[in-house]
Order: sequence, then C-alpha cells, then structure tokens
Amino acid sequence: MTVPTEGPSVGISAVVDAVERLGADGLAAARTELVQLVEDEGIRYGGEGGRHWSIDPLPLLLQAEEWATLEAGLAQRARLLDLVLGDLYGEQRLLSSGAVPAEAVWGHPGFLHRAAGVPAPGEGWLPLLATDVGRDAATGTWLVLADRADAPAGVGYAMATRRLTTRVMADLHHDAPPARMRSFFSAMRAGVQQAAPRPDHTPRGVLLWSGAADETAYEQGFLATLLGYALVEAEDLLVRDGQVWLTSPEGRALVDVILRRVPSDLADPLEFRSDSQLGVAGLLEAARLGTVATLNPLGSGVVENPALLGLLPALAPQLLGEDLALATPETWWCGDPAQRSHVLAHLDSLVIKPINRDRAPSRAGWELDAAGRDAVRARIAAEPWAWCGQAPVELSTEPVVGDHGLEPRRVVVRTFGARVDGEHVFLPGGLARAARGPDFRIASADGALAKDVWVLDPAEAQETWARTFDGGGAVVQRVQAPAPRVADNLVWFGRYAERADGTARLLRVVADLAQDHGRRPGSRGAQTLAAMLDAGERLTGLELSSGDVTAALTHLRHAMSRTATTGTVAHSVRRLVDAANQVPDIMSGDVWHVLSRLERLVAGAPRRHDLAGVLGDVVTQTLAVAGINAESLTRDVTWAFVDAGTRLERAQRTVALVQHAFGVSRALVVENQVAESLLAACESAITYRRRAASGEAPDRPAVAAAQLLLADRTNPRSAAYQMDRLAEDLGLVGDDELAARADELAGGLAASDLEELFAGPRDRVVDAAVVWQAALRDLADALHRRHLTRSAPRRATLSDWWSGPAEEH
Repeated sequence: MTVPTEGPSVGISAVVDAVERLGADGLAAARTELVQLVEDEGIRYGGEGGRHWSIDPLPLLLQAEEWATLEAGLAQRARLLDLVLGDLYGEQRLLSSGAVPAEAVWGHPGFLHRAAGVPAPGEGWLPLLATDVGRDAATGTWLVLADRADAPAGVGYAMATRRLTTRVMADLHHDAPPARMRSFFSAMRAGVQQAAPRPDHTPRGVLLWSGAADETAYEQGFLATLLGYALVEAEDLLVRDGQVWLTSPEGRALVDVILRRVPSDLADPLEFRSDSQLGVAGLLEAARLGTVATLNPLGSGVVENPALLGLLPALAPQLLGEDLALATPETWWCGDPAQRSHVLAHLDSLVIKPINRDRAPSRAGWELDAAGRDAVRARIAAEPWAWCGQAPVELSTEPVVGDHGLEPRRVVVRTFGARVDGEHVFLPGGLARAARGPDFRIASADGALAKDVWVLDPAEAQETWARTFDGGGAVVQRVQAPAPRVADNLVWFGRYAERADGTARLLRVVADLAQDHGRRPGSRGAQTLAAMLDAGERLTGLELSSGDVTAALTHLRHAMSRTATTGTVAHSVRRLVDAANQVPDIMSGDVWHVLSRLERLVAGAPRRHDLAGVLGDVVTQTLAVAGINAESLTRDVTWAFVDAGTRLERAQRTVALVQHAFGVSRALVVENQVAESLLAACESAITYRRRAASGEAPDRPAVAAAQLLLADRTNPRSAAYQMDRLAEDLGLVGDDELAARADELAGGLAASDLEELFAGPRDRVVDAAVVWQAALRDLADALHRRHLTRSAPRRATLSDWWSGPAEEH
C-alpha cells in the first residue's frame, strides 16, 4: 500500500488496523461477499454476455493534501483541453500556427470536420471529462496517462463500487470516513442543465445510449437513475424544425440537453456514418442551430488523441500562461521527422501507439520479435502521422486481496470532472482499476479489478462538498407516456414475470403428482398426472408427456432449466431480465437482487434433486418481483404498462389452462382431481375449499374451478379480474376505447353460464375458450399497434460498430 509521507495519517492507521484485525480469512470473506453483492445487483461490464464487475475490498487511500494537489492539476488540465477543443472547432489558430500539427488532428477519427462552427454547450467546450492518472513507481508523482472526452465512462461504476465496498468494510468506512461522492452528481446534473440553450424554462434532459448490449450499459442505467434522466435510444428522438423532440404516443416533448453515450461518429447518420442505427438524424444541425446541447459536443474525442500528450506541455504556457502541473509520459509523434527518427531508433524500448486506436492496439516494443518490429517500422514509414512512441511508465502498486493474501498490483485511477458555475469540479478520488496480474497492461475488458478511492480528512472535504449548485435541484421533466420502445419493454417485463411464475406453479403441481402417482400406471392419480402433463404441454409447447415417470421428471427438469428453449422457466427468466435491462432507469433498485437470484436458481436447477423445491423457490422470487412492482412503481402510465402485460399474460394462460384441462371428457373422479390440481396451479385452491365448505361453490368441482378461474371478478387469479384491472390500466394510458373493450370482455366472462356449458359435450368448452382467447389476442394486438409499435426498431448495437481494442494502459 502506498502511504503518503506527509499529512494526517488517521485514515491510514485505521486501514492498517482493519487489515490486521480481519486477517487473511476476513479479507477473503470480504472478497467473496463482494462477488455475491455484485451478482445480486446485476453489475456487469461488457453488456449482454459480459462479465460481472470485479471489486477489491481494500480501498486506495489519498490524503486530503495529496488529493488537493492532484485536483488542482486536473482542473488546470481541463481548462487547457477546453481551450484546445474550442480552437480546433473554432478559429483553428493552433493549426494555422503549427503549434498543433494539422496531420495529427485531421488523421484522428475524433476530429469531425462537419462539427466545426457548432457553438459550445454553455460556457465551455468540455462539460464532462475523465482523466486516467497513475503514480510513477520511482518518484511517486502523478502522471496523466490518457484523457476521455467524447463519451467518458466510469463514474457510475465508481459510485456502485463505493456503495458495495462500504457495505463489506463498514467498520473501516466508519473509522476512516472518506469524502462522500453524492454531491458530485448534484454538481454534474447542475452543470448538464446549465448547458441547456434556453434559460426560460426548466431544461428537459435525456441520456442517449445504445441499449443494453453496450459494454457499460449497467453504469449508464445507474447514472440515469442518479441524475433523474430518462434513458433513450435513437428511435425515441426526432429532429423537426431544427429541434430535438422526445416522441410518445401522446405527442412530442422538446429536449434541451442530451447526455450522450453514443460515440460522436455514430450520433448522426446524416452527417457522419450513414450506416449508423444508433444516431439521431439531424442532431448535428440542431446543435449547430443552438436548440439542443449535446454533452459532450460532437467531435470532443479529438482531445483523446495520444499525439496531444506530447504537445500539451508546450501549449500550456501559450494558452494558460503557466506550466502544466501534471506531467505526462514522454511522447514522440512520428509525423515529425526528428521525433520519428527517435522512435525508430528506440523501438524496442517504447510503447508504440496509433493515434487511431480503432485501427490497431498499442504494442510494447520490447515484446515484439524482429519480424514484428519490422512490420511496425513499415507501418510507421507508410503513415508516419498515424503513430506515436511513448516512454513506458512503471506504475506504483496497491495491495489487492488475492488467493493467497495481499498481493501488489499496478493501479490506474480514473478521475471525473464536471463543469458547473464556470469551473470544473471533481469527484473526490475517482475509480481505481488494478491489474489482474503482473502484466503492465490494465484493461477493464481483461478483468481489471475495481478499487474504491477514498479521499481522507473528510472534515474539510465534506465542508467543500456541502456547496449547492445553481440548477442542481431542478426537476427533470418526463413526457406523460413513455416512448413505444420503453412501453414495449415494460409490457413484456410484466408478461415474462407472469409467464415464469405461471409456468413454475404449473410444473410444481405436476412434479408433485409425478412423485405421488407416477409409479402407479392406470391409477386415478396417474390419469390426473397425464391430464396435467398434457395441459402443460399444450400450454407451453414443451415435451412433457411420458408414460415413464423417470422420463417425465427429466422432461420437467428441461422445462425448468433450458434457457434457449421457448416456454421454459429459464427462457422466461432470461427474457424478463432482458426486458429489465432495456429500461434500467425505471426499475426499482431492489428488483435486480431478485432477478439475480432467479437467474441463479434456474442455472443451478439441474444440480438439485428436489425439483418441486426449486420450483417453489422460483415462485417465491417471482412473487417478490410482483411485490416490488406493486409497492415501488407509482400508479402512473409506467405502472399501467407493466401491469397490463401481467394481466394479459395471466388471462390468456388461465383461459388456455381451463381449455386444455377440461376440453376432454374424463371419469368424474379424475376430472375432480384435475380440477383440484388446476386450482393449485392457479393459486385458487384455498378459496375453492372455503367456498365448497360453506356451500357457496357449485357441486361439481370442474364447474367450480372454471367459475373461479374464468368468471369470478373478485378472484385475483381469474380471467375476468384481469380484464377489470386491464381496463383500469388502459384508462391510465389514456386509451378509453381499449379500456371499454377490456371492460366488455370482463363482463362477458363474468356472465358466462359455465354450468350449462359443462353440461354438454366438451367441444363446447373448447369452443368458448377459443372465442375468449381470440378476443384476448385481439386486445393484445390492438395495444401493441397503438402504443408499442416502434417506428424504426434498432437492429444493431454499439458492439456491432466498435472493432477497436479495449482501453488499456
């Protein structure tokens, strides 16, 4: 652990004492607990199919004096980069004077010629900035390794890392309390809103992302929640009359500020890459007209150019009148003949970096063989302006909790700044990333460990961060109805939650029957099992029926755990999680814990012998999802769409179960047992027994079951009840016509003469169910056409466009 030699050391002592108190076993337990918490909260890096975020329990400590010095250097650097960016897209004096070589800028993909002349958003060109820094192992001084300005990522991960680290190291956090982070997000929100072009009303802000497949999708959803911004995709926005609008079925709402997480060159297919489906056509023109602020401005990525690292020390006196406080690794741009000669002469001891990191990764010259060095020389000779050489930096190490106790690992810290009230303020500390092993590269994509960064001496720090910022408390408005993309995912969230619950309940009943009666062929119980297997097979489309109990139980396990097979519990859970990931800004924070447990349950089902038990555990978690929705979502249009999905799914499945269970004539005793099983699968058995005992239920159990599951408007599991609730949901959506149709369908179900229907041939039961199913499908289709149809569904994600290497240092 790097310990500062000056300043207060109370926090350092607290950490040392905590490490000694915990010992190797305690630290290992803290690491294991962090793994579990990360899984529970669904914190991932790499988008769909990516890895869980990895956190080391030990924080990186900075004394207040050290942080103050680093923060001042970061603020100076932010001012300098702001001036450079403004000049490159404005008067271009740096280019005309030769202070910045034109080839180094024009050859960088971050420089977008068409963005020249677009006004700055607010008072500066870089409202948001991330800077990667590291300590030189030899001198202990901080060095700037890279700047991230186009769509800087990581601040959400920093907050998530802090939340979990303080939970597993609660005593340490209490003894050495670090400066809090939350005030930075108030400053960030205030700065974003201050960049809005129209001061005459409360700005409407959105966060533009590329969807759940983006590698930092988790943090984008988390950040949107922290800021109170709606997550939007390109299809949710529309440019008309030079202004950006957020679309919904009820109309359009003007957008003032776009916090952009889509790369600049993909943000406007009219101006940049025409093949991009992630951008908003006309966005650059709206920014040029000054009707919307994009943060950061389109083309900001040019300051990420590694060639600038070697130029900034000379630019600082020219633009700021002072020397650059934070040093950078010595860098040589190969477009200059003298510097190119130095790089070629020392190729085996330098890091070779392309200025366009999309085209090639950085290479350590000492790792190349003779053929590799010759190939690099040839590429530099062909395009000298496209390459830099950089002196390697031996970074200092910090302890991480390894498999065998504390292990030293090289560390990079990403800092985060936001411009507010005319100056940049910084998140106290930032996010540290520690190498997984002894290799000098540190890349999130390679599994780098996250470490919380604690700025100590909080008495002064908390006083500083108690400031308020103009606009920080402003309410970010939302349109009354969500965009069709959002509504579609909300409806399917409700549908898949209900589908997972209903399938698990049905399979649990069938599993119990198989255990009790499966080994007695021909018995009434076996006939009941066969009837329920057949009903389940028809409902789910899965292969369940089998004369052999062992095969039947195998089929049931497959119906539980096969994620790729439509109709299984695992498939429904996977799609449920997918729908939630598409609208993370709307989901309750508690829902991620439940979804994570659901995923673990279905993944571990094949290893458990108690099939009915694991299905019962699944039902417990689906009930938790329903409870969170019921108690956490405000009863507005958002709630209405989730609930509408639940009601439609439950109604359709209930009608289908009644059809498949009672659509075949059976012996009366078997039919009665089927009715009992069906009521158990639909959570209505207790109500039936109470009514039967009091003489309120029809004498025939099948009729009583059908009455309770189809027509009883007081039973929360009946189809009629679902239609009553759906009518209320559609009323919240504002669709009176569909609400009237749902109400009419509820009345029709409630008025059905089921005793008369069951008195005749069972074909009549099937025919009636088919009619009800058709009416439900028509209602679902109408809801989809009116409120869920997406104007231009996006078929590609950011990963489809990004072919470059991962960030590394």
